[in-house]
Amino acid sequence: MTIRFGVVGTAYWAREVHAPGVAGARNASLVGIWGRNDDAVRAIAERHEVRAFATFEDLLDATDALTMAVPPAVQAELALRAAAAGKHLLLEKPLAMVSGEAHAIADAVAARGTRGLVFFLRRFVPEIAAAIAAERASGWRKATVRVHSVALSTASPYAQSAWRQHEGAALWDIGPHVLSILLPMLGPVARVQAQPEAGGMCRFQTEHRNGATADVAVTLRANPAAAGTSYRFESATRELVLPEPEIDRPAAFTRATEILTDLIAGRLDHHECAIRIGATITSILATAEQSARTGMAMGVPAGDQVP
Repeated sequence: MTIRFGVVGTAYWAREVHAPGVAGARNASLVGIWGRNDDAVRAIAERHEVRAFATFEDLLDATDALTMAVPPAVQAELALRAAAAGKHLLLEKPLAMVSGEAHAIADAVAARGTRGLVFFLRRFVPEIAAAIAAERASGWRKATVRVHSVALSTASPYAQSAWRQHEGAALWDIGPHVLSILLPMLGPVARVQAQPEAGGMCRFQTEHRNGATADVAVTLRANPAAAGTSYRFESATRELVLPEPEIDRPAAFTRATEILTDLIAGRLDHHECAIRIGATITSILATAEQSARTGMAMGVPAGDQVP
């Protein structure tokens, strides 16, 4: 079974990660590209010798599955349309920035019986995935997470990303990655408290249902000299720092694409980065955002937090 994929979007991530990631996947065929910049659509399509679609509807008609690399608000609208049309989905994080929209996408996927994943990048990196699988049941009681990114403080490919310029963008851009790791390592979140800080830093703390806690600091505007990523876990007897290898992003997207094709074909029953988990993470982040506004710790809706 070969699944026909279309890519939605034309910016850096669509061009350099999604399109080549799908093109390199087994049991997948890259059919074409659609986006709102016609010249960019044609350039990507020519590079991969696939079709440049004129409309989103045309892309829907020609494909079995879609990947999306567009701003969260745009993704929420298009993903809901695609899910209602019975398409399988490989979506970016955050799934949406409004909890109701994220859950509507998950509900539509469930109603149509299709399959979907959210591309939480580190969960598709072999060294990190293996460490999580091996260590998730080790009784971790505390986590300290630091993700200090230079995405907006250097001439990175994301420096002009419009949605990342908004206050609180670090929570929504980096927070999904963090939670995708905290959930399997520490279990479901019960409460969250967040504090915005000067210079684009966001700190938040999670209290998990089993009593474990995490302290998280994220920014998109780090000084290059202070940039870095660290996930540190502590139990009663030892510490663990997750590996942070050099990440081949297209290769990780290829792995995600192949997992989605295995889900579609029935070779795999479930994956921890399913759409429903993406919706739950959106709910946790929305609660954290509300906490940052009020200055109060807030309970997280129970939801489906099975990692």
